[in-house]
Amino acid sequence: MNKNSKSNTTISTTNISALTEQLKCANMSNEVSDVLKELENMLNRQFLENHPYKIYYSEAEQNWITYVVDETRKDNRRRVKRKSKENLENYLIEFYKEKQQQDSILNITLEKLYERFLIHKRDKTAVTGKTLVEYTNEWNKFFKGTDLAKMRVKDITPKALTNFYRSLTKDRAYTYKSISNGRALLNGIMYLAVEEEIILHNPVLDVNFKDLPYKPVKSQKNNVYTKKETAQLLTYLKDINEPYALAIQLSFYLFIRIGETKAIRFEDIDLENRSVFLHSQVLNDRQLNDDLTFTSREVIVSDHIKGNTEKGYRTQKLTDEAIEIIEKARLLNPNGTYLFEPNGKVMNTDTFNKHLKKYCEACGVRYFSSHKIRFYNASTAYDGKNLTTISTLMGHSKVATTLHYLRNVELDDESSEAFKKLGLSSKKETKE
Repeated sequence: MNKNSKSNTTISTTNISALTEQLKCANMSNEVSDVLKELENMLNRQFLENHPYKIYYSEAEQNWITYVVDETRKDNRRRVKRKSKENLENYLIEFYKEKQQQDSILNITLEKLYERFLIHKRDKTAVTGKTLVEYTNEWNKFFKGTDLAKMRVKDITPKALTNFYRSLTKDRAYTYKSISNGRALLNGIMYLAVEEEIILHNPVLDVNFKDLPYKPVKSQKNNVYTKKETAQLLTYLKDINEPYALAIQLSFYLFIRIGETKAIRFEDIDLENRSVFLHSQVLNDRQLNDDLTFTSREVIVSDHIKGNTEKGYRTQKLTDEAIEIIEKARLLNPNGTYLFEPNGKVMNTDTFNKHLKKYCEACGVRYFSSHKIRFYNASTAYDGKNLTTISTLMGHSKVATTLHYLRNVELDDESSEAFKKLGLSSKKETKE
């Protein structure tokens, strides 16, 4: 190829990486090596053809010499020399490859950085596949296909973000919590941009989210089992000896997550000391593939406890009722590993909730999901003074999280008591 001619084909290291994946997906593994080798050669020739400085041999220095662009120097160039022309050209090829990759990153759009973010979280952090699925859902809900997604990350300013969120919330289409979930994803993406030195500051931090109009949220105070409903359900379940009925009952006697209930092993139970050690959970997880698709859901047992690990690992006390339930479960599954193993397998959350709904309907009780059992337990145990204790029992790393679980289990009685404390407590005190 003529050194003075310019190639009409533009190739990049990104193009080559993308084509590599396409060839692999097309099961053309026998042809990949030859194709990539030719592409590499074309790319190398392209770098050398477009090199703006002359490559020459200096008799005085007995070296091959050229220059490369270097904006840190006054004359914007840096002198490079090598003993052989081949070595000098190899240096230039590597120099331009690295520069091309850097330019690609610096000009990356938000949607491309989001894809890098998913892989980064998968490979370099401890997030679960479930969390990655949630990230994907949030992206599709708020950002996919928008002008913001197509913007270069370095061009995204606090003003651009403010305008984006104002357009989202102007009709009060979303609750504060919903917007916060999307904001958390965007915040993570932008922090990755800071980490990779694409930007110096995260612009999400400069947006006033409190000033946006949000969709009003219905009160959730009564969205929980009452003491009367709980007693009615537990009485109905007392004589039903099948794994799901027993697991539902035990959940009402412990400060426990559904994933932790499913993961209780017989070896975790200490009947002599009337306790159970919670240290794992059963998850329905999915794995992120390199092409950003997800595998089918699979049931896994994880030693990672949700939230803060130090707070998550904890021991729960067993009441007489809880011990009775455990003994029934042992009779049903004498050779099993886990306390509850319907059909010889660990429980599935969806199936657990289907059984819970069936039993609620059978005994005339409002149905709430397994997660609401935790709300009932926290609310019932709270006496106004033991918030820290309940937070520890729930496995929360922050007391503020526990406050979210406190609901008015007996609203009428509590309201009456609250009104008695308003104003002066008696006429006698008024006279005094």
